[in-house]
Amino acid sequence: MKYPGDLLSDIALLKELADASDAISFERFQSQDLIIETKPDTTPVTDADRAVEKKIREILSSERPADKIVGEEFGSPESIHPNERYWVIDPIDGTKNFLRGVPIWATLIGLVHR
Repeated sequence: MKYPGDLLSDIALLKELADASDAISFERFQSQDLIIETKPDTTPVTDADRAVEKKIREILSSERPADKIVGEEFGSPESIHPNERYWVIDPIDGTKNFLRGVPIWATLIGLVHR
């Protein structure tokens, strides 16, 4: 199967998304004013989680408007059809560590084509 896009361009965009994520999450890590809420599934979410996902969505909407986005904090589209590309985002995987000041967490970004 042929790759549905320009692989080098997608890798460059992925690096841009990671850099944008780092800029936000590193600034908020160990912040005294970190805002923490509880999601309906009783897991924590911080303002950093939401800010990272918003920024990634903003960049993707500009750079890859035809691609869909599935994100932990802001959900997914109604449907994803065969041959559609979509990005999967977990803005801060390890939120409990992040909010406790434990430096073991990451931003997960994947691009899927099925």
